Amino acid sequence: MGQMEPTTGTKVKPQAELVDAFPAYQGRKVARAKSAARRRAILEAALRIAARDGVRGIKHRSVAQEAGVPLAATTYYFRDINELISDAFLLFAERASHDIQSFCDTLGLVLDNQPPEDLARKSPRRGLLARRLGTIANAFIESHVNGGRDRMLVEQVFLIEALREPHLAEMARRYRHSWIAGLRGVLERLESPHPHEDATLVIDLAFGMGYDQLLGLPGGEAVSLKRGVERMVNLILGVGYE
Repeated sequence: MGQMEPTTGTKVKPQAELVDAFPAYQGRKVARAKSAARRRAILEAALRIAARDGVRGIKHRSVAQEAGVPLAATTYYFRDINELISDAFLLFAERASHDIQSFCDTLGLVLDNQPPEDLARKSPRRGLLARRLGTIANAFIESHVNGGRDRMLVEQVFLIEALREPHLAEMARRYRHSWIAGLRGVLERLESPHPHEDATLVIDLAFGMGYDQLLGLPGGEAVSLKRGVERMVNLILGVGYE
């Protein structure tokens, strides 16, 4: 994925560009709809196992049992377990990229409907815009933190496993970059002086909130999440802290 030049008014990157940043699936290619459905069912089963038992629980036999397919099916579509794990992570990463792009598209629509002068960093209406964006960001993060425990577990499991396994590390880097790149386009339009760094901070905070919620730490409840998101948006947009 190429670097974006910081330009006021830059539109959010199209969804296809973020999704195409990921490598191709490694498993056996299929053409028939029935074969594609079975292959996907195997990957879906691997993701459920990852959320329940961790990556180490993903074995050909356990995945076949979870998917309700013959053991021979998993070895037919995936030559080894690393190939199956990589493709399962890729399926998860593509879904997450669609989520972040949908979120960025929503933010982009809000910005499209603002007068150009309201997007300026020194605009007197910056606080109002910050509140609108904060409401959208809070709804997005809250829905993921409070309504997607399995999704967050899979994310944590794969990212931690990527620290051990080189074949997952590059995909983990691209996965993280897809989140940062989407937000960076929005922050450039808002005249952030450091859009890449600010986007990284937002992603780090969102990931941290998810981790804290999984652990049951204070701060995972709705009120605390809302306050944290509002403060993050205000800091990045330079509202009340300059």
